Amino acid sequence: MAKEQIIAAAELMARPREDGSRLKTSIGIEKGNYWTNNYGNTASIASLGFLVGSGNRPGQMISRLGGHQRGGNSGGSYPRSKGPEKFFGRRRMSLNLDKWVENGHVRMAYVVGTTWTGAMSASQALEATLRQQTIGNQHQIKRNDKAHAIEQLKKRVDSGGMLIVNQDIYLREPIGSELADFVFPAATWGEETFVRSNGERRMRIYEKFYDAPGEAKPDWWIVGQIGQKMGFPGFDWKDSNDVYEDSMRGNRGGRRDYAVFLKYAKLAGKTGHDFLRELGTEGIQTPAREVDGKMVGTKRFHDSTLEMPETGPEALTWQHKIFKGFKSQSGKQHLVKAPWFLFEDFYNAIKPKDDELWVTSGRMNEIWQSGFDDHERRPYITQRFPENILEIHPEDAKARGIESGDYVETYSDRIAVQTGGFIHRRLEDTMYTGLLKNGHIEFKSASVKLVAHVTANIRKGTTFSVCVIGGKNAINALSSSVTDPMSGNYRFKLGVGKVRKVGESPYKNDFSQMTFTSRTFG
Repeated sequence: MAKEQIIAAAELMARPREDGSRLKTSIGIEKGNYWTNNYGNTASIASLGFLVGSGNRPGQMISRLGGHQRGGNSGGSYPRSKGPEKFFGRRRMSLNLDKWVENGHVRMAYVVGTTWTGAMSASQALEATLRQQTIGNQHQIKRNDKAHAIEQLKKRVDSGGMLIVNQDIYLREPIGSELADFVFPAATWGEETFVRSNGERRMRIYEKFYDAPGEAKPDWWIVGQIGQKMGFPGFDWKDSNDVYEDSMRGNRGGRRDYAVFLKYAKLAGKTGHDFLRELGTEGIQTPAREVDGKMVGTKRFHDSTLEMPETGPEALTWQHKIFKGFKSQSGKQHLVKAPWFLFEDFYNAIKPKDDELWVTSGRMNEIWQSGFDDHERRPYITQRFPENILEIHPEDAKARGIESGDYVETYSDRIAVQTGGFIHRRLEDTMYTGLLKNGHIEFKSASVKLVAHVTANIRKGTTFSVCVIGGKNAINALSSSVTDPMSGNYRFKLGVGKVRKVGESPYKNDFSQMTFTSRTFG
């Protein structure tokens, strides 16, 4: 970006008005900025927000744009202190399951609501490892006999293989249709009444309006049956309201604390679900608090304008410094470092060479949330995008003899996959060059077939495809499976590969299914 554009953007964000008053500026973070240079981009964007006065004032916020709806309730806490990966000193990192699988240490995986093989970085390499450890193992269930099944699965895990349980609303390929030993069909939204809290912590009820197909059951019912079979107490829920009220305990003292809400529900002689229904689509923003004997929600955290009771919280109300400030000792925000060198060695190693192009990925509004439900239930979306696309600049396309509607192969033989390096004695051990030097990086190959979309809206030298969708042709196959040294997360949206024409798609000259007009407005 040109220097003049950066200066112009800075003036739009922070130049005071003529009377000296400050502008109200909010910062929106597009998720792709995180899934490339994880820590560096996040830290620098947050610091930029603080510099222009954003972060904890009305109309001056920092927030992620778009993304998933989030239920807000997690399972049991992960014993991070027992994690296999650690920084120098005593600091441990959360377990990265993919790396643990590639290292041959996983014996059982319970996969719920995710297309694991297609959703991760270096997805084809991960799928190959999973195949080898499941259906590639010699110990397989060959007849409908419980004792035989148990014996074979025990032999498989004892021999270094693994078993997989898959719980999902659709039978996904290949995780459910080929790799899983147990498949639990799950009910989805609209097929069961449940409560969800979105990104602004707005707790609302989502009503059932349709019966689940076949033998599909709600997730809570499936988990409850397993918990009871294993002999654990507390899994004998009768309905989803039981689960909702029971899970309150796991939210005490957290961002989604609704103990006060349930208190008022009980005082009214109603269940949690019934009481929440009365709030309609507005719901209530958690944590629910009690102020002057009345229940109120919490509009925002880090709100310096929020008035709190001088005598402390009332009754069940949870009160924390993040209501008015930040988690730092002083309650003030910290401007943290975002050094380029943490990302630089990885960037220099994977950047395009010779005839390669950047292979970036992201979402598009037409196919949101990975196309998981869209392609199963919405024929008009399937018709618009029957296959995944690759947007490519006209000059890059011309140099390769590619036109819109052509089938192209995007491929690479230098996809870095981290297979070890769990103990980091120095900072260098966590970085790409250190992992490579210590023998913890392997290079894999991958290839995906896509439909070319030639457009000047993509920058020269860069291509774009929709992430996750496409099954075996998911573009994630071309992104390296090496984690950020600070966050421990992947650089999902950043890959490199070569592109070549392999034929013409049926959509090139038949416009009844796919259009190659510009997707941008203006």
